[in-house]
Amino acid sequence: MNMLWLATDASVDEQKQLTGIGIHLSNATKTINEQKGQQLPYQDNHHAEFQAVLLGVKLIAANYAQQADVVILQTDSQIVKDSLEKRYAKHYGPETAAILAVTDHFALFLVKLVTDHSNRAAHQLARQAIYR
Repeated sequence: MNMLWLATDASVDEQKQLTGIGIHLSNATKTINEQKGQQLPYQDNHHAEFQAVLLGVKLIAANYAQQADVVILQTDSQIVKDSLEKRYAKHYGPETAAILAVTDHFALFLVKLVTDHSNRAAHQLARQAIYR
C-alpha cells in the first residue's frame, strides 16, 4: 500500500498584506519528498489554508496518482479538517467542493489535525513564500 503524506499551511502578514502557502509532500521511503512555497494574492488565512490544500491535492493528482493508494492530509486548520470530513462548509463551499472534486479520485483520503509544531515544514515554506 502506497501512502502519501501531504502537509499544508498558510501564512498571512496583515500589515504588509501578503499571503503565502506551503506544501510538503512525502512518502514512507522518502523517494517522494517535494516541497513548494507560493505567494498568493492577499487573502484571509482560512481561504489561504484551503488554497494550500487544493494546490497540494492537484500536485498529487497530476504527478503521483499511481503512487497514492492512501493520502493523508496533515493540517493545523480545524475549519479545513471539519469541512472536508463533513463534505460541507457554510462559508467555504466552493473551496471545499474544489478539493473534494480532486480527492474523490483517490482510493482513500484522510485528514489529520496536527499542531503548529508538527506542521513546521509546511509553515516554514509558507513564511518563506511571503518574504521572498
